[in-house]
Amino acid sequence: MTRGQFFMWWDRELLSPERIASLSPEEQRGVAAIDQARAYAASLGLRPSTSYRHVIDRDEETSVRVVIGSPPNRLEPVTWWFPIVGRMAYRGYFDPERARRFAQTLSSDGYDTYVRRAMFYSTLGYFDDPIPVAVLRWSETELFDVILHELVHGTIFVASDVDYNEALASFIAEEGTLRFLADRPEARADAERMYADRARYTALIDQLAEALEELYARDLSVERAREERTAVFERFQQEVYPTMGFETDRYDGFQQLELTNAFVVAQRTYSGHLPCLRAELERLDNDLIAFVKAHRESPGRRKEPADLCDPGS
Repeated sequence: MTRGQFFMWWDRELLSPERIASLSPEEQRGVAAIDQARAYAASLGLRPSTSYRHVIDRDEETSVRVVIGSPPNRLEPVTWWFPIVGRMAYRGYFDPERARRFAQTLSSDGYDTYVRRAMFYSTLGYFDDPIPVAVLRWSETELFDVILHELVHGTIFVASDVDYNEALASFIAEEGTLRFLADRPEARADAERMYADRARYTALIDQLAEALEELYARDLSVERAREERTAVFERFQQEVYPTMGFETDRYDGFQQLELTNAFVVAQRTYSGHLPCLRAELERLDNDLIAFVKAHRESPGRRKEPADLCDPGS
């Protein structure tokens, strides 16, 4: 990661007035949305950041790759320990070929693997992170959401607790984006559709995970687990997915994916604590600033009664 990070800094360009003027109108709107998101984040009590003032010419094909591993008969992540951030359930690579080779090594060792692209990531405020030019062409809602998400990471972070960090960032980003767009009906409606589909997708993954855990509870051998889970994956892709009522095309590719335990583990990372976080916000009279302040002062998971945290309660 260090060598790749160096070249990112080397290749980045300051978003000077001249550089902004050279961007397309769509990209200029993206710059404006990012500036608004950074200012709004500060108003919520998130730490001011010097990131996202530079751009880098990076697209989907040259984006960072994240590799996740899992045993084929358990929904558990393979983890690795790193300085500062602690134990993590993924490894990131600036070189797509190195990511592919590492995933192959994991597969050779008998693990499920999942490799995803990451156009955006955070160095937790330690460095000035640039913005890929391609990201500037995202919708205003997507940009606002991702900037808030990454600025949460730069403000509140618990080493070795990926689930808490990602769920908290996702929750604050969603709440913040919806509130910022409250007086803009069209953009707000776009955000509501995006988050409604995210909730449907979370429900889909939760149901899939529950079915897999029921299967693996039978203490199957690795070979038997691989064989029997195929029918579970096919049922969710061909039968369950079409019933979820997605309103956007964000998750259209689900039916064509090669599903693995590693994929399911990766998807669940972002949603496991959302019911507890929502219950906590409600107890604070839906005061998002107070919520952010509480997690800055006391970061980490909260011990909640089951009836507050159970999505099915």
